[in-house]
Amino acid sequence: MTGVCVGSIDPIERKGFKGICLQDGPAGVRFAKGTATSWQASINTAATFDRKLLRKVGEAQGKEFYQRGINVALAPSMGIQRAPAAGRIFESYGEDPFYVGQCGLEVLKGIQSQGVIANAKHFIANDQENNRGASTSNVPEQALWDVYMEPFYRTVIDGEAGTVMASYNAINGTYSTQNKRLLTDSLKGKLGFQGFVMSDWWAIFDVEKSFGAGTDMNMPGGKYWGPDYVDDSFWGKHILECIEKGVFPQERLDDAVLRIIRTMYKLDQMDNYPEVNLYVDTNTKENAALNRKVGADSNVLLKNADNILPLKKSKKVKKIAVIGKDSMPPTLCEDMRCANGTLPLGWGSGTTDFKYVVDPLSAITKRAKKANLKVTSYGDDDAKKAAKVAKNADVAIVFVQADSGEEYITVEGNAGDRLNLDLWHGGNELIEAVAAVNKNTIVVIHSPGPVNVPFLDKVKGVIFAGLPGQETGNAITDVLFGDVNPSGHLPYTWAPREDYPTDVKYEPEYPDGGDKMTVYDYNEGLFVGYRWFDKNEIKPTFPFGYGLSYTTFEYSDLEADMEDDGLYVTLTVKNTGKVAGAAVPMIFLSFPESVKDYPVRLFKGFDKVMLKAGQSKEVKIFIDDHGLSYYDVESEDYVRPKEGEFTVFAGSNASDLPLKVNVLANGDDYSEDEAENGEEVSAEVEEDNEDSASEDEKDLKKRSYKLY
Repeated sequence: MTGVCVGSIDPIERKGFKGICLQDGPAGVRFAKGTATSWQASINTAATFDRKLLRKVGEAQGKEFYQRGINVALAPSMGIQRAPAAGRIFESYGEDPFYVGQCGLEVLKGIQSQGVIANAKHFIANDQENNRGASTSNVPEQALWDVYMEPFYRTVIDGEAGTVMASYNAINGTYSTQNKRLLTDSLKGKLGFQGFVMSDWWAIFDVEKSFGAGTDMNMPGGKYWGPDYVDDSFWGKHILECIEKGVFPQERLDDAVLRIIRTMYKLDQMDNYPEVNLYVDTNTKENAALNRKVGADSNVLLKNADNILPLKKSKKVKKIAVIGKDSMPPTLCEDMRCANGTLPLGWGSGTTDFKYVVDPLSAITKRAKKANLKVTSYGDDDAKKAAKVAKNADVAIVFVQADSGEEYITVEGNAGDRLNLDLWHGGNELIEAVAAVNKNTIVVIHSPGPVNVPFLDKVKGVIFAGLPGQETGNAITDVLFGDVNPSGHLPYTWAPREDYPTDVKYEPEYPDGGDKMTVYDYNEGLFVGYRWFDKNEIKPTFPFGYGLSYTTFEYSDLEADMEDDGLYVTLTVKNTGKVAGAAVPMIFLSFPESVKDYPVRLFKGFDKVMLKAGQSKEVKIFIDDHGLSYYDVESEDYVRPKEGEFTVFAGSNASDLPLKVNVLANGDDYSEDEAENGEEVSAEVEEDNEDSASEDEKDLKKRSYKLY
């Protein structure tokens, strides 16, 4: 609690131990006074659906942590987006367990490739902010493993994560830091985790339960926040007292120390590691260029009527109006605790100290000059004044926003979680007023997640820009003018709030770590995100994976071969438009009928393919043994079905899957009769899943919440 880092372990000179520095976070190095790159939010990186970019971001961020002598980067964050109003959804990678795991894996590998220990967090089911330190997430057993454990499975087993952070909340009544069944039996036991478990900050409230359960490091050490608790810890000397009393053995302490030290050795941190200096200037041109690219590639084009975009000088387009305070330079408050000007990140520990922010108006003005286009602007949110400026322009671009963040900060009445999904600062009224006087209105939205879009049918274009970081203005300008063809896709389902299976709560504040808890029942079980919408046949505003381009793509020739090690899928993607662009073919699976109470289909594979106009490419996607498995509650293990058949779907998003093929689970070829009836069998499987929907819900609710 006394070091320059957000978490510190003091040096031990007699052992030649230099100590440990831990620092936030997912968007770059926190508290670096503008010397570090202020990256895009993780949800933006996810929207690229580009493994190579995800890895590059991890590598670049890892390098910045390494250059400062930071041992542990507190990233990646891998929560599941259950409810769109949840405050910290921008720090993670969306709603799908498979995809969140793939994103976390690539970023984690990138960070650790630079010699920095990556921290997989927050373990587990910490998916809302209200009373996060005094709440219980009551998760059915199969959902716990198939949904919430999945990202940690990938980062621990495939990524060899150095450390995992135990979350603030309780799971099924027992706080994560005290949850022996999850920390020791499941994480360290079943998953074979070899690194160390740290607590989230001030999430420790005792020594017997927390240290005994398998938490190895208490962060930041003191009982509570503030200088009065620097030398007052629940642990420290109390660990030795517990060993002397026989509460837990000496071996428990040895194991905790060994896990920390061997992780440092594995990442080669014990010799010649840089000295701690948070203010080394690493905000390089290379990092800015990467942030700009990810920002551009994460822009999701939601609507483009009459091909209003990209902007080009023509007889009809000579003057552009840029409207809204969100187009202007932002006020850079500590931890982004204000929303005044363009919105590059949400608030809380997952943000950074910005050296600069390229605002949209400046970037558009500069690019428009190059294209010989005139720009007029109104940098506020008064609807009447905005309409006057927009009326005489050929195209009006309206910038709007909504914000969210971490519980310890309240912004405009929002204590982390959003109070609603409306645009802030009268955004809807601003858009309506401009659209009423300018038929060529384009809307750009900066937000952590979905917002209400009552204006959708009244505007020509909509781009969801998310939270793009320091190069935000350049990133959106690249797409608006067609210098970059948009290729971002939504890593979550976008719908009205009432259509989702669950929501956040707004209960009064309870003391952290106490018996009084807000109860979050995960009654939707396996059916998070698009799975819920598929099951209940609800049409969302925009489905998972949705994203338009300035070109068009065609998918064909889907084939699938089942082998002992997994499923090999091939398909052909063709650019049928007139400009180059990147396609993201997505693979979904329906499991055999023998797997009961399961989603209609699951996202299981993807790739990103750059194609010239008219070009075709064969794409190969592999789904491994684990991806073909489900968690069986009875056997308490992952099981890969060996009977029946999988149905493989391919297309551009969860609601656009034109290709389908069946494959036998045991890898055998179909007989001639089976091949002829393949389509009928597939249809029957889908029908059965739908018919059993009500029984599924009853069964999920019957399953016991194990109180660990």
